[in-house]
Amino acid sequence: MSNPDHIQRQIRHILLADWDPTNASRNESAHGEYDCEIEPLLALIHSGASEDAIVNYLFDREREVMCFPSLGKQRLYRVAKKLLAIASPSA
Repeated sequence: MSNPDHIQRQIRHILLADWDPTNASRNESAHGEYDCEIEPLLALIHSGASEDAIVNYLFDREREVMCFPSLGKQRLYRVAKKLLAIASPSA
């Protein structure tokens, strides 16, 4: 697995480029908006969490923490796949 800083940067990039429920990617000063999600996601990834567990985590963050209306989970599977790929030996 890559070094921890590299992995955290990868997660941050995925959250900004592929998840981004608050459109933080549009404003450079907001690029740290999801940094509080990196450690919990990293813990999930390292624990061997399933794709569904990652999707549920992101979905819950949208609904509970960010007070977003439900947009469904289907679109989150692409994000979960990318996050889980970080933990693969080829990452």
